[in-house]
Amino acid sequence: MSNEQLVRRNRVFILGAGFSAAAGVPLTNELLVEALKLFASECPGIYSRIERHALEALGSKSETLDTAELNFSDLCTFLEFVELREYGGGERWSSQGSREKLALRFYLAKTIAKRTPSLQQIPQLYKAFATQLHPGDIILSLNWDGLLEAALTAVGKKYTYDQFNNEEVNISKLHGSINWRLGEANTWNNRPETLTWSKLDFRSGMMTESMHACDSLLNKGTWVRHGPLNEVNPYLVLPGYGKAFDVRANAPLWYKPEFAFAFTHDVYIIGLSLAHDDFFVRSFFLSNLPFIQDYSGVSGRKIFIINPASTARSEYDFVLSRGHAEFINEKFSLDQVAKMTNNLADA
Repeated sequence: MSNEQLVRRNRVFILGAGFSAAAGVPLTNELLVEALKLFASECPGIYSRIERHALEALGSKSETLDTAELNFSDLCTFLEFVELREYGGGERWSSQGSREKLALRFYLAKTIAKRTPSLQQIPQLYKAFATQLHPGDIILSLNWDGLLEAALTAVGKKYTYDQFNNEEVNISKLHGSINWRLGEANTWNNRPETLTWSKLDFRSGMMTESMHACDSLLNKGTWVRHGPLNEVNPYLVLPGYGKAFDVRANAPLWYKPEFAFAFTHDVYIIGLSLAHDDFFVRSFFLSNLPFIQDYSGVSGRKIFIINPASTARSEYDFVLSRGHAEFINEKFSLDQVAKMTNNLADA
């Protein structure tokens, strides 16, 4: 196969929360409500601190928090302010955040793990999507869940979180993952490790702390044996202004994607909303748009935007207006997977 044929076969998939919705993985607002309910039940002491901070942020005179009133981004931003006050007073819990922030991450991840289908229950949509992926394809995911990893495992395909290569399906998780942890293994609070962690190499030579992944944390059953502020400390980039700090631990993944477009052809953007206050994701597109439009040197690259939201067309106008892009105002479906497969056959 010539270099041009290889490039034409390889694709970039950019996945947002809407990609996982059909599998029952909760979207932002539902996720927060469910995670806080679990948080309150299992860890009432730290939850009461979050509740107090949230009521303070809302200016509410109530003694109990109505989680349906919360804005996810605003809550996380306010928790950053709480951490700032602790930092100023020399009371910071850890370099990765306050107790409240780390515990919130834990319960968000645990909720996602509980709601992600097991290998035996993966919907056909995701198994079909995983089946048509091949080594050399690159997935840039903004999701925390492990649905794609489970789907690939279910159909017997290998994936990697590390350097882009042509031997495995490449998954680059720009917002972190429920099964990732920042920091060296065997050093968490000087306690023995009970899980198997693998060091990820995408940070080697670039960052002082390493990221580790644990495959068993993609299994909901594993979470039953663990609590917050312990060995399981998921690296999740939270929304809000604290994101500016969180992404620094994951900076190489934001730096490298421009090179992904040099060795791939068609680009699929699935279920990703571009919130106006998410300056990092919008800036990612604006910065990489010249590469996304045509950087491989192989003509005919096309961008497919699959999104059912009524606001999606206007959100992506800066992409659509440049041409070579198709907007599909529909939910991600088996029909779309079939078209991907046909496009691959024609490459």
